[in-house]
Amino acid sequence: MKRRRLRLNTWLYIGSFLFAGFCTFFSRTENAIWNSLLFTLNFAILACMLMFWMKSVLVRLLPTKARDYIVASAILMLVFMALRTFKYRAVVENVWVSRHADYAYWVPELLIPTLFLLTAIRIRRGEQQGGTWREAYLLIPTVLLCLFALTNDLHKIVYIPEIPMSELVMNTGTYSYGVGFYLLLLWMCFTTFLGFVILLRVTRKRSIGVMIMVLIVLAVWIFLEMQLYLVLGPNDLRRMYNSPEIRCFGMLAIFEACIRGRLIPHNENHEEFFEKLTLPVMITDRSLTPVYRSAISVAADRAQLEAALTAPCYLDADTRLSGMKLRSGYAFWTQDETQLHKENRRLTSANEILSEENDLIEVENKLKEKKAHLDAETRVYQRIADVIYPKQKQIEALLDSAGPESAEFPQALARCCVLNAWSKRKSNLFLLSQDTIQKNNRELFLALQETARFLKGCGVEAAAVGEEYSELPLEVVHGLYDSFETVIETYLPYLKRMTVSLTPAGVRLAMEAGGTPDLPETPLPVKRTESDGLTYLTIFAKTGGETA
Repeated sequence: MKRRRLRLNTWLYIGSFLFAGFCTFFSRTENAIWNSLLFTLNFAILACMLMFWMKSVLVRLLPTKARDYIVASAILMLVFMALRTFKYRAVVENVWVSRHADYAYWVPELLIPTLFLLTAIRIRRGEQQGGTWREAYLLIPTVLLCLFALTNDLHKIVYIPEIPMSELVMNTGTYSYGVGFYLLLLWMCFTTFLGFVILLRVTRKRSIGVMIMVLIVLAVWIFLEMQLYLVLGPNDLRRMYNSPEIRCFGMLAIFEACIRGRLIPHNENHEEFFEKLTLPVMITDRSLTPVYRSAISVAADRAQLEAALTAPCYLDADTRLSGMKLRSGYAFWTQDETQLHKENRRLTSANEILSEENDLIEVENKLKEKKAHLDAETRVYQRIADVIYPKQKQIEALLDSAGPESAEFPQALARCCVLNAWSKRKSNLFLLSQDTIQKNNRELFLALQETARFLKGCGVEAAAVGEEYSELPLEVVHGLYDSFETVIETYLPYLKRMTVSLTPAGVRLAMEAGGTPDLPETPLPVKRTESDGLTYLTIFAKTGGETA
C-alpha cells in the first residue's frame, strides 16, 4: 500500500511538472491575457509543488540538521520562483526595482548549492556526530557574496553597465560581466560540485542503486541546462522550462533521491510500526493532535495530556500517564501500576502487622522490665528476710521467756526494742544501693543514734555524738553497723554508760561496763583498749585493725 501510494504521488508530481512546462511553452502568444494566465498558472503549479514537497519532507524525515537544510533550500526555491514572477510581471516599469530583482537572483542561486553541500556533509557524517558549528562557516562566504551581488550599483564589478544606470534593466546587450560575476559563478559551481562528490562517495559505499539514481538525475539536469543555453536560448525558440525552474527542480530531484535512498533519517513505516506496537504509546504534534498511535491506545483527553507534560497524572486508580516534549511534538505513554499498587497494599498490610507486633513487643518488654524490677525487689526483700529472721526469732524467744507480769519483762522488752531498731535500720540500708545513696550521707549515724536511743530503755545512758555525715561505701556501712550490733549485744548485760561517734577510721565507742566479755567474730576488725576505768572500742572501716 505504501509503495503504491508512493508511485502514484511520483507520477502525479511528474505530470504536474510537465503540465507547468506546457503552460510555459504555449504562453508566448500575441494575446496578453492568455499569456499572463498561462504564466500565472505555471507559477502557481510550481509553487504548490514546492510547498507540498516541503510539507512531505517535514512529515517523512525525522527532525535532523539535514532536514533543516533541505527545508531551507525549498523555501529559497520558492523565493527564486517568486523573484522571477515579481521581475517580469510586477515591476516592469520600475528600472531600479527590476535591476535589483535581477541582483537578488544570486541569493537563492548561491545559498541553495551551499545548503546542498551542507546536506551532503551531514549525510556523510551522520546526525550523531558534532561539528555543526564548523558546517556553518560555509554560510559566511556565501552570505558575503550575496551582499556583494546585491550592492553591484556601488562597485559595478559583478555587472558592468553599457548604458546609464538610470536605464539599466538587465536586458541582453546592456551590460557585460565583470570579475565579480565569475567569482560568484565559481563559488556556485564549486559548492555544487563538492556536494556531488561527497554525495557520490557516500552512495557508492552505502547503495549503488541510489548512486545510479543520483547520476541519472544529474545527467537529465545537465542535459536540460545545455539544451537551454546552447540551443533554445541562442535561437530564441519556445521552451517548456526556464533556468530557475531547471535549477530548482533539478536540486529537488537530487534531494528526493537522497530521501528515497534512506540516506537521511526518515519516518517511513513508523505509522505501521506504531500500529503493531503493543505498548500504550502516542505521539502528537505541537497542538496535541495524535500523529502516531500504538495498538493499545492512550485514552486521555486534552486536559490530561497537558497535565502529563508537567507531571505524571493518573487516568484511573492504576493507570499512570506520562509525557515528554520532542523536537516536533510530544510523546505520551501509560503504565499499568495494578501489580505495583497490589504490592504496596501487601506491604502496607505487612507494615501494620509489624507495627502491631512491635507494639506487643514493646508491651512485653515493659512487662519484662516490671518483672525484673519485681524480681530485684523480691531478691532484696528475701535478703532482708534472711538477715532479719534470726533477730526476729531472738525477739520472739525473749518475749516467750518473760511474761508480761514477770519482773524481767521490762528488761526483755527494752532489749527487744534494741533488736527491732537494728532490724528496722538494717532493712532501710538494704533498700538502698550504691547508686541511690548519697556520697556524703548520715545513714550510719541515724542507725547508731536510734540504737543509742533504745538503749536508754535498757537502763544504759547512751548517746550518738560528733560528726553525723560520712562518705563510707554502702558495703562498709553494712559491715560497721553489723559489727556495732554485735558489740552492743555482747556488752549489753554489763553496759552502764556509752557514747558512740563516727571517725575517719570507722566507729568509736566509749563505755563504762561492769565486765569485759569476749567479743565474737565481727564482720570488721575491732580494737579494744582500757583507760581510767573506761573501755574504748574502735570498729575499723577497713580490714587490718587489731581485735581484742
